[in-house]
Amino acid sequence: MTQQRTLVGGSGQPPVGLATSAGHVLQLLRSNAAGYSRAELLDITGMARSTLYERLDALFAAGLVYESTPIHAQRGRPPRALRFDDRNKLVLGIDIGHTHAGIHLLSLSREIEASALLPIDIVQSQEDVAGQVIKESLRLLDGRQPVGAGVGLPAPVDPLHRLGLERTVLAHWDLQRLQEVMESRLDCPVLLENDVRSMAVGEVREPLESLVAVKVSTGVGSGIIVGGALVRGAHGAAGDIGHVRVPEAAGRRCRCGRDGCLAAVASGRALLADPKLSGYGTLRQLVDACGSDPAVRSAVAEAGRVLGRALAATVGTLNPGRIAIGGLVGVLPDFLRACRRQILDDAFEPSLVDLEIVPADSRTATAIGLCRLVEESLYAPERVEQLLVQRAG
Repeated sequence: MTQQRTLVGGSGQPPVGLATSAGHVLQLLRSNAAGYSRAELLDITGMARSTLYERLDALFAAGLVYESTPIHAQRGRPPRALRFDDRNKLVLGIDIGHTHAGIHLLSLSREIEASALLPIDIVQSQEDVAGQVIKESLRLLDGRQPVGAGVGLPAPVDPLHRLGLERTVLAHWDLQRLQEVMESRLDCPVLLENDVRSMAVGEVREPLESLVAVKVSTGVGSGIIVGGALVRGAHGAAGDIGHVRVPEAAGRRCRCGRDGCLAAVASGRALLADPKLSGYGTLRQLVDACGSDPAVRSAVAEAGRVLGRALAATVGTLNPGRIAIGGLVGVLPDFLRACRRQILDDAFEPSLVDLEIVPADSRTATAIGLCRLVEESLYAPERVEQLLVQRAG
């Protein structure tokens, strides 16, 4: 599999003027679902007619643009809208967790067309887990060819593979090898991303929204959106709050090998390790008992309170407009209520103005976020330019 197929991050807004590339023309069309007429594109970009038409011809030939229904006009022949051709294009969104993998088939319009939930064990070898996921993905595709796949992983993901995974649940995995194998077997570009960062992207409602998405399931993690842009950090570890030390976890050993991490007291794994809750063998059993077992309710509320104290610092630092909390534990009413109360008690008042603290859309947000990230990477202007050059050659 060639390096050019690997998905990378998208770029900013298209420039205007005669230097606007075919890739940026496509980016402009992608930004407006209704499309633009040729006259509107000439007006927006300031390009010469011959230059614009030449670039549109290349995009038409590559199957990236199509002519849609006529745009209303007061007189004369109505112009036809040019649109990004997202018809019949499918993306795989694969959310790999500690005990299950959610596999989703989506259209580029973010509609989930088919889904499957696959039991896995993340402590198994990378080959075993990847093999199961690929097999189920191919079954779901049923002969259809995706344009790309996004894989959400429960660990920091560094696109340049400089960040080690030694202290994570994926310490025994080689992400570069995982990407190569999946690209070869699925026959499409594959993007790897942290699962909660993907969830944060899927939670975005407004173009310039600032939000923090938090997932509390077996582990704890968060994803950060500032002004509509995903924050990855220098090496892909932004939002890894599960391994911030907190006083409540003093003396408690975390799975990463350190003492005192937030995940040692505020995660599903921590709840299952609580001696008072020893009767529950799985996190699902514990969560299902939250409504009837006072001991579970009390432990869940305490975990929410501890997370709220940690998130209060995030609220003061980033001043988000919304915190969306998801995951098997995070959506429990007792957890969410205690978390919200602690944030409101601890954070500085100006950072709380109009702040929403709500349940995340845990079932679909990660898949939708992965689909969006794949599209942004797959159709980034520089990558489109490479495709057109290859076609011309």
